[in-house]
Amino acid sequence: MNNRYLAGLLLVLIASPAAFANSSLKDIRFVAGASLGYSTFSFSEKLDHDISFPSVNIPVAVTLENWQLSANLQTTLKDADISEEEDTGKASRDDLDITLGYRLSKNWTLFGGYKYGNTKIQFTPRDIDEEDQLNITDERYRQKGPFVGISYHWQFEKAGSLSLSVAFADLRANNVFSENTDEEEEEEAIEFDDLTGNVSGDTKGFSYSLSWTMPVSSNLLFQTRFKINDYQQDIDYNGAQFNGIDESFTSLHVGLAYVF
Repeated sequence: MNNRYLAGLLLVLIASPAAFANSSLKDIRFVAGASLGYSTFSFSEKLDHDISFPSVNIPVAVTLENWQLSANLQTTLKDADISEEEDTGKASRDDLDITLGYRLSKNWTLFGGYKYGNTKIQFTPRDIDEEDQLNITDERYRQKGPFVGISYHWQFEKAGSLSLSVAFADLRANNVFSENTDEEEEEEAIEFDDLTGNVSGDTKGFSYSLSWTMPVSSNLLFQTRFKINDYQQDIDYNGAQFNGIDESFTSLHVGLAYVF
């Protein structure tokens, strides 16, 4: 599945809901909320350990009949501490998903959209002189592109609703890698840890989400969501090919939403 195929599916989703333009405001419902939780980023080929952040998720949605257009902004509330062999550092993460979904039946929903994710890290050598800031380096791991998926909903009379979704993403990755600060070794075949500068690649993979929504009142909703993005990145760097580089992002959030 390539970007052209994904873009075609998204075009069908986006072009279809003419009802949004032809309906009166009273037929449209607005939903906005906020939730707090933790997120974990894993990139084992570059980082010695997983990074965990406290984070906030802000969802906004517009619904009309069987259609829903939504945006989810997720960002870290506090930088995470990094501890590598030769460096320490700080890391942060931002994500934005824009999704258009159509309810096919009582239980099934088809959706597609565009996503953006960006992890930023500042590395500081452990033996740096307090007056020498030249050795402080920044890295960035960024992905963006389309996705499509499907979800299944269970509705419970007194316990709200439970949703399970699976989506496939076909993303373009743009990384900025700093120079390896480990001690120099004899010249040998290039390894992934040796890549420096702007390094682009193709990222593909699946995301899985489990969410529960419980009405608190006629307009107030309690929401919790657990999500996993499990991607693999392929990079061609000066003739050296690195395939299937694992990169994952996991989050768990609990919060409230209000229906207008």
